[in-house]
Amino acid sequence: ILNWIKQEINLPVALAVVTHAHQDKMGGMDALHAAGIATYANALSNQLAPQEGMVAAQHSLTFAANGWVE
Repeated sequence: ILNWIKQEINLPVALAVVTHAHQDKMGGMDALHAAGIATYANALSNQLAPQEGMVAAQHSLTFAANGWVE
């Protein structure tokens, strides 16, 4: 996806928000980190990722009930 963004959009990627800990969601975390992209995921996803053999995001997010991110 990083190659596609470079070719089609040609804007830098500043950060990535990963939705949950499944291989198709967090499996590319190493590539994002290698590209210098800050990564964010739900705290539970970051906790579960290593148990599933995946790399956790660099930062954790907590979603409040009113829709705001803390």
